Amino acid sequence: MSHVIEFVLSFILSLLTLYPFLLFMRRRKIGQHIRPEGPNMHNYKEGTPTMAGAVFIPVAVFVALIFDSSLPSLILAMSTMGFWLIGLADGLIQTFFKRAKGLSGIQKLSLQIFVSLIAYVFVEMINPHTYVLIPFTSFAVNFGWFYPIFTVIFAAGMSNASNLTDGLDGLAGGIFLISSLGLLVFSMLKGLTISMTLSMMGAVLGFLFYNVKPAKIFMGDIGSLALGGYIGIIGMLYGIELWMILIFPVFVIEALSVLMQVTSYKIRKKRIFKMSPIHHHFELSGYSELEVTTGFWISQAIFTAAIVGGILWILL
Repeated sequence: MSHVIEFVLSFILSLLTLYPFLLFMRRRKIGQHIRPEGPNMHNYKEGTPTMAGAVFIPVAVFVALIFDSSLPSLILAMSTMGFWLIGLADGLIQTFFKRAKGLSGIQKLSLQIFVSLIAYVFVEMINPHTYVLIPFTSFAVNFGWFYPIFTVIFAAGMSNASNLTDGLDGLAGGIFLISSLGLLVFSMLKGLTISMTLSMMGAVLGFLFYNVKPAKIFMGDIGSLALGGYIGIIGMLYGIELWMILIFPVFVIEALSVLMQVTSYKIRKKRIFKMSPIHHHFELSGYSELEVTTGFWISQAIFTAAIVGGILWILL
């Protein structure tokens, strides 16, 4: 029953606190600056309030810690807020300097790696391990000395993947919410902490009330970096990085599309997609923003159903 209360409380607090924040951002005329290299059909979003993650991420962390103050939850909370602070710095630079880009790519990545490294130090204190669990099996692969490098890069990468997915109204939030259903089932069956996941789900659902098309506010890097960072750190905490890739495949696909595009252009001087991340490719192929978002939601729902089905078949 407490878990239901946790989800509902996060949802209500997120819903209620985001509204005055939205009004404040409108009054102050603090809005999104659209990157010139993005699709032209997004130019109308210029000036839309952003940085909603400044509200719903702390709400989720606060509620989670009320119901679960165990060491794993504390590590997840501190790590999530670490990525949140990176997004805050990025958002403030964009706002006060009125530009589409805040921190440079190198600065952002360096800070993500730093937060992930600090998180790893704390993880090693409560659950020292160098293994990665193999999905749908009882086996684990021992990475030895390479594990710290792998898991820190993974956590920073998931933070970036979430950030790259946040390009259409309701896309990143919806994908996170649907994927988290799979994470919730997996965590319950494996006996992992679920408080932060439930709180995040409730808070993101409250945010989506304002973010589905036409979006009244965007989560900003402060939200997307924190959501992806949370995914990365929970993978690090239990050695379930490969499971996180299967549970959150759309985030991974979005990141891979950018990596493929950049690599192909540098080596072959040719682009694979019309634009990356891949959701922009579909937009430029003639699909509306709503069609792309809905299609990605449905795809993630299918992935989640398949993963949950596989988990239940193996474990039960």
